[in-house]
Amino acid sequence: MKKDGYTYLDGLLLNKDGNEAGSIVRGGYVSVYVNGVNRKMAHKIVWEMFNGTIPEGMEIDHINGNPADNRIENLQLLSHHQNTLRKNKSKGYSKKKNLTRPYQATKKHNYKQHFLGYFGTKCGAYMANRMFFIGT
Repeated sequence: MKKDGYTYLDGLLLNKDGNEAGSIVRGGYVSVYVNGVNRKMAHKIVWEMFNGTIPEGMEIDHINGNPADNRIENLQLLSHHQNTLRKNKSKGYSKKKNLTRPYQATKKHNYKQHFLGYFGTKCGAYMANRMFFIGT
C-alpha cells in the first residue's frame, strides 16, 4: 500500500529507498516529512492509506496506547470526546499479591469504577483497560 511517497509494511512507513521513514517526536509519536516539506504523523498516513481521509472532528487512536505502534490493526477512528475518555491518566491496572493472575484491570467511567478482570501480565490488564469502551 502506498501514499505520499511511502510504502506501508507491518506498521512501518518505508521511504522510496526501502528504509524506515520518520522519527519519534514529543509524546512518542512517529512523524515523517511529506514531499520533503511538511511533517505529518505516521499514524494518520497509515489510516488514510487503508480508509481514506479522516473525517472532520475525528481522531486516530492507538488501541494499545503505544503511539509508535502504527499497525493498521492498532488504529481506530474516534471522535475527540471518545478519544478523551480513553486517555485516562491511570495505567488502568493494579497488582495483587498471591494470585495466579495478579494484574487487576479496572476502568473509571462517569465516576464509577468498572472491574474488568484479572490477568497474568501487565500487558493483558492494560489492553483490557484500553479496549474497554462505553458508548456515549
